[in-house]
Amino acid sequence: MDKNLIEEIRRSNDIVDVVQEYVPLKKVGTNWRGICPFHNDTHPSLYVSQPKQIFKCFACGKAGNVFTFVQEYEKMSFYEAVKKLAQRAGIVIPEKERISPASTKRAQLLRIYTETRDFFTNQLMKQKEVLSYLQNRAISPETAKTLELGYAPEGEKVLLNYLLDKGYSVNLLKDSGLFGNYSGNLVDFFRNRLMFPIHNSIGEVVAFGGRILEENENVGKYVNTPGTELYTKGKELYGFFKTKYEISKIGYALICEGYFDFLRLYENGFQNAVASLGTSLTEDQIYLLARYTNKVYMLYDGDAAGIKSAQRAALLCLSKGLDASIIELPEKDDPDSFLLEKGPEALQERIAAAKDVIHFMAEAKSKTPLMERIDQLLDAVRSIKDPIKRELIVKDISEAFNVSTRSLFSKLHRTSVVETEGLYSTPALEEYPEERQLLILALKDPDNFNLLAQDLSPDYFNNKRYKELFKYLVNNASANMISEPAQLLDLMENQELRGLVGDFLFEEMQDLDFMSVLEQVKIRKIQRDLRDIDRRIMAEPENKTLLKEKSKLVALYRQMTSKVVHKDLT
Repeated sequence: MDKNLIEEIRRSNDIVDVVQEYVPLKKVGTNWRGICPFHNDTHPSLYVSQPKQIFKCFACGKAGNVFTFVQEYEKMSFYEAVKKLAQRAGIVIPEKERISPASTKRAQLLRIYTETRDFFTNQLMKQKEVLSYLQNRAISPETAKTLELGYAPEGEKVLLNYLLDKGYSVNLLKDSGLFGNYSGNLVDFFRNRLMFPIHNSIGEVVAFGGRILEENENVGKYVNTPGTELYTKGKELYGFFKTKYEISKIGYALICEGYFDFLRLYENGFQNAVASLGTSLTEDQIYLLARYTNKVYMLYDGDAAGIKSAQRAALLCLSKGLDASIIELPEKDDPDSFLLEKGPEALQERIAAAKDVIHFMAEAKSKTPLMERIDQLLDAVRSIKDPIKRELIVKDISEAFNVSTRSLFSKLHRTSVVETEGLYSTPALEEYPEERQLLILALKDPDNFNLLAQDLSPDYFNNKRYKELFKYLVNNASANMISEPAQLLDLMENQELRGLVGDFLFEEMQDLDFMSVLEQVKIRKIQRDLRDIDRRIMAEPENKTLLKEKSKLVALYRQMTSKVVHKDLT
């Protein structure tokens, strides 16, 4: 694809705007900061520079430009990311430049799931019985349409034949998770069920859940798509793609368990809710939420089993550094039935009265012994890496249970399974800091970069990473790219080097002079060469050529050091 077209597409997609479509960002000085989506980040580690049009995570090391971000987030090729961003900016790619249809297996499966969702939603509109079922459960057509509910027909091969007619291969359909395989024959996995499409956080359909329409003890009430290349159980949250920005805006998330609980919450205006897809809340789901909020409310069934599940989920959230509270419902209710009977105002009162998990466990009428409850909380505290947050939580436990912080810290340290010795220790001083400084200054200014490329060779660098970066820059970069940092990162496949460049581009070196640092690197190279030649002279004391080489190096060294001293004196 033409480089000018790629550059036009990049400049038409501001990186801050694009990243904020995936992850909320807050302005911090000249940069923007947010939770990194590329690792289990619970503290903002991702930085985005609008002037430079680059991003960098200072925890996991991921770095790049707007193309790289979309590539990494959506697991697509560079050219697929270019195409997506061209569409976003309304740029038409000329026919001769047009990228061929995505050929990755993941892309094909995504198309199958999109086709299947559309098939199910169309089937729903044709089925009066299913529409009546939704009406009887007080789910409006608007909510059904917004959340893309559907219906899987009763026949064994209705969906199979539909997708085969669309041209999808049998082998691909086998791997889609949408079909059972009985005696070598594919049959529809979902039959005669109300269908709930499960979306990932960017709105792609990656799985389905299906509910029977008539109660039957011999058939599971709910079934979900099995694990596929697109979907892993426990990694997604139902409704999250619709509610993530409202969660960020309101400042907290309501976590429920079931599909209908979520539908009822959404329909009643609680559009900061998610559902854990009928399973226990997982770490992956918590990390997903943590990108958008650090405060969660467990809204589970009001019976003993629901309270136990809510407590377990809240403790897991606490262990990941989130503020977790538990909303209590009457014993006979779940969120769906409570809202139907009492309405949204009553639920809002329950939310306002919710207790954080520490005080909930301290005050609850529980059969669990007091010491066991304290141990459960301390188990959660052990996983928190931030020492200040750990101390604050221990103080909360102390006040809630009327136990001294000293005894709590004593037990916490005494029973820790995993020691974090050295986790927060200061790293050793970096060797060869002038090499780092030189590369940073060269990346700030095209003239500096040209001088670097002309005056030095790889053997001036002792640090292996810096030497590799120097070689890459000299062979692949240009002064124009230095003026456009985002362009520099295009097609930089080595992630370690890309992360290093991201580090350097975010670092400020205002008090350092490029020429002075360049002289330091040159002088140190001469010092190293002198040491090497002394070793060779010791091995060959009669070698006059070596003596002449040393004499030249000494003269050069004196000349350069006298220039540096003179410069310092003036």
